Amino acid sequence: MSQDITSRKPLGLIELVDKQLQVSMLKTAIARGRLGGTLLFTGPDGSGKSSLAFWLAAALNCTSSNLQAIPCASCASCRKVETLNHPDVFWIMPLPGSFYRGENIDSEKLADIFRQKRETPWLDVQFPEKSEHHLAAVSRIRSEAATSCYEGRKKVFIITAADRLRVEAANAFLKLLEEPRANQILILCSDRPASLLPTILSRCQKLQVVRPSFSRSVSLLTERFGASEQEARQLLSMADGNLTAALRMRTEESFQAQKKWVEKTFQAVLHPDSGDWYSLIDNRKGPLWNRGDFERYLSVLIQSLHDVLLFCLGRNRPAGELGGSAVTSSGSREYASRVMDSQSLVNLLGRLVNLRDALNRNINLRLLGWSILRQMKEVVQDEC
Repeated sequence: MSQDITSRKPLGLIELVDKQLQVSMLKTAIARGRLGGTLLFTGPDGSGKSSLAFWLAAALNCTSSNLQAIPCASCASCRKVETLNHPDVFWIMPLPGSFYRGENIDSEKLADIFRQKRETPWLDVQFPEKSEHHLAAVSRIRSEAATSCYEGRKKVFIITAADRLRVEAANAFLKLLEEPRANQILILCSDRPASLLPTILSRCQKLQVVRPSFSRSVSLLTERFGASEQEARQLLSMADGNLTAALRMRTEESFQAQKKWVEKTFQAVLHPDSGDWYSLIDNRKGPLWNRGDFERYLSVLIQSLHDVLLFCLGRNRPAGELGGSAVTSSGSREYASRVMDSQSLVNLLGRLVNLRDALNRNINLRLLGWSILRQMKEVVQDEC
Protein backbone atom coordinates (compact mmCIF):
# COMPACT_ATOMS: atom_id res chain seq x y z
CA MET A 1 0.00 0.00 0.00
CA SER A 2 1.14 3.56 -0.57
CA GLN A 3 2.35 5.66 2.32
CA ASP A 4 -0.06 8.55 2.81
CA ILE A 5 -0.36 10.56 6.01
CA THR A 6 1.56 8.64 8.65
CA SER A 7 3.04 9.29 12.05
CA ARG A 8 6.53 9.75 10.60
CA LYS A 9 8.30 13.07 10.21
CA PRO A 10 6.56 15.48 7.83
CA LEU A 11 6.74 14.32 4.22
CA GLY A 12 9.86 12.20 3.99
CA LEU A 13 11.62 11.90 0.66
CA ILE A 14 9.92 8.60 -0.28
CA GLU A 15 6.55 9.38 1.29
CA LEU A 16 3.59 9.54 -1.09
CA VAL A 17 0.35 11.48 -0.86
CA ASP A 18 -2.64 10.62 -3.06
CA LYS A 19 -0.60 8.36 -5.35
CA GLN A 20 -2.62 5.14 -5.11
CA LEU A 21 -3.26 5.00 -8.88
CA GLN A 22 0.38 5.61 -9.84
CA VAL A 23 1.61 3.06 -7.29
CA SER A 24 -0.84 0.48 -8.62
CA MET A 25 0.33 1.04 -12.19
CA LEU A 26 4.01 0.76 -11.23
CA LYS A 27 3.41 -2.39 -9.17
CA THR A 28 1.57 -3.98 -12.09
CA ALA A 29 4.35 -3.08 -14.52
CA ILE A 30 6.99 -4.58 -12.20
CA ALA A 31 4.97 -7.75 -11.58
CA ARG A 32 4.53 -8.31 -15.31
CA GLY A 33 8.12 -7.44 -16.16
CA ARG A 34 7.03 -4.44 -18.20
CA LEU A 35 8.72 -1.62 -16.32
CA GLY A 36 10.71 0.28 -18.90
CA GLY A 37 14.32 1.27 -18.55
CA THR A 38 13.46 4.95 -19.04
CA LEU A 39 10.46 6.48 -17.29
CA LEU A 40 9.03 9.97 -17.58
CA PHE A 41 6.95 11.28 -14.69
CA THR A 42 4.99 14.33 -15.80
CA GLY A 43 2.73 16.68 -13.88
CA PRO A 44 2.59 20.23 -12.51
CA ASP A 45 4.85 21.64 -9.81
CA GLY A 46 3.98 20.18 -6.45
CA SER A 47 2.49 16.99 -7.84
CA GLY A 48 5.05 14.75 -6.13
CA LYS A 49 6.94 13.53 -9.19
CA SER A 50 10.33 13.36 -7.49
CA SER A 51 8.86 11.73 -4.37
CA LEU A 52 7.35 9.02 -6.57
CA ALA A 53 10.72 8.60 -8.29
CA PHE A 54 12.58 8.15 -5.00
CA TRP A 55 9.80 5.86 -3.76
CA LEU A 56 10.28 3.66 -6.83
CA ALA A 57 14.06 3.69 -6.35
CA ALA A 58 13.54 2.49 -2.79
CA ALA A 59 11.06 -0.17 -3.91
CA LEU A 60 13.44 -1.55 -6.54
CA ASN A 61 16.26 -1.86 -4.01
CA CYS A 62 14.36 -2.65 -0.79
CA THR A 63 15.80 -5.71 0.97
CA SER A 64 12.53 -6.55 2.75
CA SER A 65 9.86 -6.14 0.07
CA ASN A 66 10.37 -9.46 -1.76
CA LEU A 67 10.20 -7.58 -5.07
CA GLN A 68 6.57 -6.54 -4.40
CA ALA A 69 7.30 -2.87 -5.20
CA ILE A 70 6.46 -1.79 -1.66
CA PRO A 71 9.45 -0.18 0.07
CA CYS A 72 9.46 -1.04 3.76
CA ALA A 73 11.00 2.36 4.62
CA SER A 74 12.91 0.74 7.49
CA CYS A 75 15.60 -1.51 6.00
CA ALA A 76 19.11 -0.15 5.49
CA SER A 77 18.54 0.25 1.75
CA CYS A 78 15.32 2.27 2.14
CA ARG A 79 16.87 4.47 4.80
CA LYS A 80 19.82 5.19 2.53
CA VAL A 81 17.52 6.18 -0.32
CA GLU A 82 15.50 8.46 1.96
CA THR A 83 18.64 10.21 3.22
CA LEU A 84 20.21 10.48 -0.25
CA ASN A 85 23.03 8.13 0.76
CA HIS A 86 22.35 5.05 -1.37
CA PRO A 87 25.35 4.34 -3.63
CA ASP A 88 23.12 3.08 -6.45
CA VAL A 89 20.53 5.87 -6.42
CA PHE A 90 21.55 9.14 -8.02
CA TRP A 91 19.74 12.47 -7.89
CA ILE A 92 20.61 14.80 -10.76
CA MET A 93 19.09 18.29 -10.57
CA PRO A 94 19.68 21.33 -12.81
CA LEU A 95 22.44 23.53 -11.44
CA PRO A 96 23.65 27.09 -12.09
CA GLY A 97 26.80 27.52 -14.12
CA SER A 98 28.53 28.82 -10.98
CA PHE A 99 28.46 25.26 -9.57
CA TYR A 100 30.92 24.11 -12.21
CA ARG A 101 34.67 24.43 -12.28
CA GLY A 102 35.47 23.52 -15.83
CA GLU A 103 34.03 20.03 -16.31
CA ASN A 104 33.81 19.33 -12.57
CA ILE A 105 31.02 20.16 -10.15
CA ASP A 106 31.92 22.12 -7.02
CA SER A 107 31.59 19.34 -4.44
CA GLU A 108 31.11 21.73 -1.50
CA LYS A 109 28.22 23.56 -3.15
CA LEU A 110 26.64 20.27 -4.19
CA ALA A 111 26.98 18.88 -0.67
CA ASP A 112 25.15 21.93 0.66
CA ILE A 113 22.25 21.26 -1.73
CA PHE A 114 22.01 17.67 -0.51
CA ARG A 115 22.10 18.89 3.08
CA GLN A 116 19.17 21.23 2.40
CA LYS A 117 17.19 18.42 0.79
CA ARG A 118 17.83 16.06 3.71
CA GLU A 119 16.67 18.70 6.20
CA THR A 120 13.53 19.69 4.27
CA PRO A 121 12.77 16.92 1.75
CA TRP A 122 9.27 18.32 1.17
CA LEU A 123 10.68 21.51 -0.39
CA ASP A 124 12.20 21.84 -3.83
CA VAL A 125 15.66 23.34 -4.23
CA GLN A 126 15.64 26.79 -5.84
CA PHE A 127 18.44 29.01 -7.13
CA PRO A 128 18.44 32.77 -7.71
CA GLU A 129 20.09 32.31 -11.11
CA LYS A 130 19.38 30.18 -14.16
CA SER A 131 19.89 26.46 -13.59
CA GLU A 132 20.29 23.78 -16.25
CA HIS A 133 21.51 20.23 -16.80
CA HIS A 134 25.03 20.60 -18.15
CA LEU A 135 27.01 18.14 -20.23
CA ALA A 136 29.17 17.25 -17.23
CA ALA A 137 26.10 15.94 -15.38
CA VAL A 138 25.15 13.63 -18.25
CA SER A 139 28.76 12.48 -18.55
CA ARG A 140 28.64 11.49 -14.89
CA ILE A 141 25.46 9.48 -15.50
CA ARG A 142 27.07 7.65 -18.41
CA SER A 143 30.15 6.90 -16.34
CA GLU A 144 28.14 5.51 -13.42
CA ALA A 145 25.80 3.58 -15.71
CA ALA A 146 28.76 1.69 -17.15
CA THR A 147 29.58 0.11 -13.76
CA SER A 148 27.87 -2.64 -11.78
CA CYS A 149 25.62 -1.99 -8.79
CA TYR A 150 27.51 -1.41 -5.56
CA GLU A 151 25.00 -3.02 -3.21
CA GLY A 152 21.49 -2.78 -4.69
CA ARG A 153 19.60 -4.59 -7.43
CA LYS A 154 19.16 -1.56 -9.69
CA LYS A 155 21.04 1.62 -10.40
CA VAL A 156 18.44 4.38 -10.45
CA PHE A 157 19.11 7.82 -11.92
CA ILE A 158 16.50 10.43 -11.00
CA ILE A 159 16.70 13.50 -13.25
CA THR A 160 14.47 16.30 -11.93
CA ALA A 161 13.39 19.18 -14.19
CA ALA A 162 14.59 17.08 -17.10
CA ASP A 163 13.24 19.64 -19.58
CA ARG A 164 16.17 21.90 -18.65
CA LEU A 165 18.77 19.83 -20.47
CA ARG A 166 21.15 22.03 -22.45
CA VAL A 167 21.39 21.13 -26.14
CA GLU A 168 24.73 19.34 -25.85
CA ALA A 169 23.56 17.58 -22.69
CA ALA A 170 20.33 16.44 -24.39
CA ASN A 171 22.28 14.98 -27.31
CA ALA A 172 24.60 13.12 -24.93
CA PHE A 173 21.60 11.91 -22.93
CA LEU A 174 20.03 10.53 -26.09
CA LYS A 175 23.12 8.40 -26.66
CA LEU A 176 22.71 7.05 -23.13
CA LEU A 177 19.15 5.99 -23.95
CA GLU A 178 20.43 4.15 -27.00
CA GLU A 179 22.65 2.01 -24.74
CA PRO A 180 20.17 0.54 -22.20
CA ARG A 181 21.45 -1.74 -19.45
CA ALA A 182 19.42 -4.33 -17.57
CA ASN A 183 20.64 -3.20 -14.14
CA GLN A 184 19.71 0.47 -14.49
CA ILE A 185 16.62 2.65 -14.73
CA LEU A 186 16.39 6.31 -15.65
CA ILE A 187 13.52 8.36 -14.21
CA LEU A 188 12.94 11.77 -15.75
CA CYS A 189 10.67 14.23 -13.93
CA SER A 190 9.24 17.20 -15.79
CA ASP A 191 6.32 19.61 -15.68
CA ARG A 192 7.12 20.70 -19.26
CA PRO A 193 7.63 17.44 -21.20
CA ALA A 194 7.00 19.20 -24.52
CA SER A 195 10.38 20.92 -24.02
CA LEU A 196 12.20 17.59 -24.21
CA LEU A 197 13.61 16.36 -27.51
CA PRO A 198 11.03 14.26 -29.40
CA THR A 199 13.66 11.53 -29.72
CA ILE A 200 13.95 11.42 -25.93
CA LEU A 201 10.18 11.47 -25.42
CA SER A 202 9.69 8.57 -27.80
CA ARG A 203 11.96 6.36 -25.70
CA CYS A 204 10.20 7.03 -22.39
CA GLN A 205 7.46 5.12 -20.61
CA LYS A 206 5.21 7.96 -19.42
CA LEU A 207 3.27 8.28 -16.18
CA GLN A 208 1.05 11.25 -15.33
CA VAL A 209 1.24 12.50 -11.74
CA VAL A 210 -1.34 14.85 -10.22
CA ARG A 211 -1.30 17.10 -7.18
CA PRO A 212 -2.88 15.90 -3.94
CA SER A 213 -6.49 16.95 -3.50
CA PHE A 214 -7.13 20.30 -1.85
CA SER A 215 -8.71 18.64 1.18
CA ARG A 216 -5.77 16.25 1.63
CA SER A 217 -3.32 19.14 1.35
CA VAL A 218 -5.26 21.06 4.00
CA SER A 219 -5.08 18.00 6.26
CA LEU A 220 -1.33 17.71 5.74
CA LEU A 221 -0.73 21.35 6.59
CA THR A 222 -2.84 21.17 9.75
CA GLU A 223 -1.97 17.68 11.03
CA ARG A 224 1.66 17.45 10.01
CA PHE A 225 2.89 21.04 9.92
CA GLY A 226 0.80 22.65 12.65
CA ALA A 227 -1.04 25.18 10.49
CA SER A 228 -4.53 26.32 11.38
CA GLU A 229 -7.26 25.40 8.91
CA GLN A 230 -7.64 29.06 7.98
CA GLU A 231 -3.92 29.45 7.31
CA ALA A 232 -3.80 26.17 5.35
CA ARG A 233 -6.66 27.18 3.07
CA GLN A 234 -5.28 30.65 2.46
CA LEU A 235 -1.78 29.35 1.69
CA LEU A 236 -3.09 26.73 -0.71
CA SER A 237 -5.30 29.30 -2.42
CA MET A 238 -2.32 31.58 -2.97
CA ALA A 239 -0.27 28.62 -4.21
CA ASP A 240 -3.02 27.47 -6.59
CA GLY A 241 -3.26 24.16 -4.75
CA ASN A 242 0.49 23.53 -4.91
CA LEU A 243 1.34 21.96 -1.54
CA THR A 244 5.09 22.43 -2.01
CA ALA A 245 4.66 26.12 -2.77
CA ALA A 246 2.31 26.52 0.20
CA LEU A 247 4.87 24.93 2.51
CA ARG A 248 7.60 27.20 1.17
CA MET A 249 5.42 30.25 1.73
CA ARG A 250 4.77 29.17 5.30
CA THR A 251 8.38 28.45 6.18
CA GLU A 252 10.12 31.38 4.52
CA GLU A 253 10.30 34.92 5.81
CA SER A 254 10.58 36.06 2.20
CA PHE A 255 6.88 35.31 1.74
CA GLN A 256 5.99 38.13 4.12
CA ALA A 257 8.33 40.36 2.15
CA GLN A 258 6.44 39.56 -1.06
CA LYS A 259 3.23 40.92 0.48
CA LYS A 260 4.98 44.27 0.91
CA TRP A 261 6.24 44.17 -2.67
CA VAL A 262 2.74 43.45 -3.96
CA GLU A 263 1.48 46.54 -2.11
CA LYS A 264 4.31 48.50 -3.76
CA THR A 265 3.11 47.10 -7.09
CA PHE A 266 -0.39 48.51 -6.58
CA GLN A 267 1.08 51.88 -5.57
CA ALA A 268 3.41 51.90 -8.59
CA VAL A 269 0.54 51.22 -10.99
CA LEU A 270 -1.79 53.77 -9.39
CA HIS A 271 0.81 56.50 -8.90
CA PRO A 272 3.49 56.02 -11.59
CA ASP A 273 5.18 59.32 -10.70
CA SER A 274 5.72 58.34 -7.07
CA GLY A 275 8.96 56.48 -7.70
CA ASP A 276 7.58 53.09 -6.66
CA TRP A 277 7.61 51.92 -10.29
CA TYR A 278 11.38 52.27 -10.60
CA SER A 279 11.97 51.12 -7.04
CA LEU A 280 10.16 47.88 -7.82
CA ILE A 281 12.13 47.28 -11.00
CA ASP A 282 15.60 48.38 -9.91
CA ASN A 283 15.78 47.33 -6.25
CA ARG A 284 18.14 44.36 -6.11
CA LYS A 285 16.42 43.16 -2.94
CA GLY A 286 13.09 43.08 -4.75
CA PRO A 287 11.33 40.12 -6.38
CA LEU A 288 12.55 40.84 -9.90
CA TRP A 289 16.14 39.83 -9.21
CA ASN A 290 15.62 36.38 -7.73
CA ARG A 291 13.64 33.67 -9.50
CA GLY A 292 12.44 31.98 -6.34
CA ASP A 293 11.27 35.32 -4.92
CA PHE A 294 9.57 36.15 -8.22
CA GLU A 295 7.53 32.94 -8.21
CA ARG A 296 6.30 33.65 -4.67
CA TYR A 297 5.67 37.31 -5.52
CA LEU A 298 3.61 36.29 -8.55
CA SER A 299 1.52 33.89 -6.45
CA VAL A 300 0.77 36.62 -3.89
CA LEU A 301 -0.01 39.13 -6.65
CA ILE A 302 -2.45 36.72 -8.31
CA GLN A 303 -4.23 36.09 -5.01
CA SER A 304 -4.40 39.83 -4.31
CA LEU A 305 -5.92 40.49 -7.74
CA HIS A 306 -8.37 37.68 -7.14
CA ASP A 307 -9.38 39.47 -3.93
CA VAL A 308 -9.83 42.67 -5.94
CA LEU A 309 -12.08 40.82 -8.40
CA LEU A 310 -14.26 39.52 -5.56
CA PHE A 311 -14.42 43.05 -4.16
CA CYS A 312 -15.51 44.45 -7.52
CA LEU A 313 -18.22 41.80 -7.76
CA GLY A 314 -19.49 42.72 -4.31
CA ARG A 315 -18.30 39.48 -2.75
CA ASN A 316 -15.55 40.76 -0.49
CA ARG A 317 -15.45 38.80 2.77
CA PRO A 318 -14.32 39.88 6.22
CA ALA A 319 -10.63 39.40 6.91
CA GLY A 320 -9.99 36.06 8.59
CA GLU A 321 -13.09 34.28 7.30
CA LEU A 322 -12.34 30.68 6.31
CA GLY A 323 -11.90 30.20 2.58
CA GLY A 324 -12.30 33.89 1.99
CA SER A 325 -9.98 36.72 1.19
CA ALA A 326 -10.33 40.41 1.83
CA VAL A 327 -9.14 43.58 0.14
CA THR A 328 -7.57 45.27 3.14
CA SER A 329 -4.50 47.22 2.01
CA SER A 330 -4.82 50.81 0.83
CA GLY A 331 -3.24 49.98 -2.52
CA SER A 332 -5.54 47.07 -3.33
CA ARG A 333 -8.64 49.02 -2.25
CA GLU A 334 -7.76 52.00 -4.44
CA TYR A 335 -6.95 49.68 -7.33
CA ALA A 336 -10.35 47.97 -6.92
CA SER A 337 -12.12 51.35 -6.93
CA ARG A 338 -10.52 52.27 -10.26
CA VAL A 339 -10.99 49.01 -12.17
CA MET A 340 -12.81 49.89 -15.41
CA ASP A 341 -14.67 46.60 -15.79
CA SER A 342 -14.53 43.18 -14.20
CA GLN A 343 -13.90 41.35 -17.48
CA SER A 344 -10.62 43.22 -18.01
CA LEU A 345 -9.53 42.10 -14.56
CA VAL A 346 -10.58 38.51 -15.32
CA ASN A 347 -8.48 38.62 -18.51
CA LEU A 348 -5.49 39.99 -16.59
CA LEU A 349 -5.79 37.23 -13.99
CA GLY A 350 -5.95 34.62 -16.74
CA ARG A 351 -2.74 35.92 -18.30
CA LEU A 352 -0.92 35.94 -14.96
CA VAL A 353 -2.10 32.42 -14.08
CA ASN A 354 -0.93 31.15 -17.47
CA LEU A 355 2.38 32.90 -16.88
CA ARG A 356 2.80 31.17 -13.52
CA ASP A 357 1.91 27.77 -14.93
CA ALA A 358 4.32 28.06 -17.84
CA LEU A 359 7.05 30.24 -16.35
CA ASN A 360 10.21 30.11 -18.40
CA ARG A 361 12.99 30.19 -15.84
CA ASN A 362 15.38 31.70 -18.37
CA ILE A 363 13.27 34.81 -18.96
CA ASN A 364 14.44 38.31 -18.01
CA LEU A 365 12.50 39.00 -14.82
CA ARG A 366 12.84 42.77 -15.02
CA LEU A 367 11.32 42.87 -18.52
CA LEU A 368 8.57 40.61 -17.25
CA GLY A 369 8.02 43.00 -14.35
CA TRP A 370 7.61 45.93 -16.75
CA SER A 371 5.06 43.92 -18.72
CA ILE A 372 3.03 43.04 -15.61
CA LEU A 373 2.95 46.67 -14.47
CA ARG A 374 1.78 47.86 -17.89
CA GLN A 375 -0.94 45.21 -18.05
CA MET A 376 -2.16 46.12 -14.56
CA LYS A 377 -2.20 49.79 -15.58
CA GLU A 378 -4.44 49.04 -18.57
CA VAL A 379 -7.17 47.65 -16.28
CA VAL A 380 -7.70 50.82 -14.22
CA GLN A 381 -8.87 54.34 -14.98
CA ASP A 382 -6.43 57.20 -14.77
CA GLU A 383 -6.56 59.24 -11.58
CA CYS A 384 -8.83 62.28 -11.91
